[in-house]
Amino acid sequence: MSDQRQAGTSPPGASSRARPTGPPGGFDDPEAMTAAPGAFRRRFSSEATTPRPMRHRRTVDLSTWASLVLALPWFLFSLTVVGLVGLGVGSLVGNLSVVPILVMVLWLLSGALIFYRPVEVMLARYFFRARRPTPSERERLDHAWREVTDAAGRDGARYQLFIEDSDALNAYATSGHIVTVTRKTLDAMPHHHLAAVLCHELGHHLGGHPWSNLLAYWYSVPARLLTRSLRMVLRLVVSVFSVIFAVVAKMPGLAAFIARVITWSLLAFVAFFLVMLMITAVESGQAWAPPTVLVVVLSPLLLPWLARRSEFRADRVAAELGYGHALIEVFEDWLRQGVDDDRRTAVLRVRLFSTHPALAARIKKLDSYLRKNA
Repeated sequence: MSDQRQAGTSPPGASSRARPTGPPGGFDDPEAMTAAPGAFRRRFSSEATTPRPMRHRRTVDLSTWASLVLALPWFLFSLTVVGLVGLGVGSLVGNLSVVPILVMVLWLLSGALIFYRPVEVMLARYFFRARRPTPSERERLDHAWREVTDAAGRDGARYQLFIEDSDALNAYATSGHIVTVTRKTLDAMPHHHLAAVLCHELGHHLGGHPWSNLLAYWYSVPARLLTRSLRMVLRLVVSVFSVIFAVVAKMPGLAAFIARVITWSLLAFVAFFLVMLMITAVESGQAWAPPTVLVVVLSPLLLPWLARRSEFRADRVAAELGYGHALIEVFEDWLRQGVDDDRRTAVLRVRLFSTHPALAARIKKLDSYLRKNA
């Protein structure tokens, strides 16, 4: 429930809210029927109902398609970078016709590796710093995971469960078949809350969110490396100019005026160059260039918005499978523990670029869905 990774006692006035329902047949873990350790203490109502079994297919939802479309400019940029690297290698080996194409084809095929199970495990262990569960941890995880996947009509054995040694309350879905929970989440949550969180992560997998995010990132790496290098060069140039202007600022007024003219002239030249580049692209038949540039400029704003939509979608999947009330309780517990405090006072810029909705908004949407389908 956070970046590819975020997901209590009911507040005053909410005592009439229906209790968690759980998967078909109800929860059979004794822990869910007794007081749990720590801050999480909950008991099921004897009036809890059992949801109908559902078969959730693994599909690609709208937010996933949209994020892939927004990643297309980065993909094309990366393909260009890889092609230029191929040209460089081809010039060294004396074959400019085959080597660049071979390099680009190998790079395109490399994306399939991230869905190869050993590569997924490697990413989980070394990129996300996760580990395999201990026997006792696996027993708790497997119990909750079997209930969740049975409720969804999915084969739970297709997925792999990992633990992140963190004191944060979190869980996240990655690659095509990885679900990771933090150690604190596993230790602190009672069974029905853990199942609700795992169901949310299963919702991400069923919507195709983890694999699409990872694929988009993988195919943007060459472009990101180039832009990062250019950014370092730009910072070096700015640092040099800063030193020059600091010296010039101590000179008489005429010298400072000349320095300001030079600075604004450079900025105007860069803006003029970009505009002319766009005009030239359109006149030469490359009408896709302005929209592509626009997408690249707006993607830092649109991608977080799509990520927030995917969180709402995963919450809804959990509700459809009977874990909506339990997930609301999880969010309320997190609110009481101050997990979302920084969001309440965050400036608009932080909210716009956040990849997760506010917990209060998620509770409101879940509650609305549950009331509508009661």
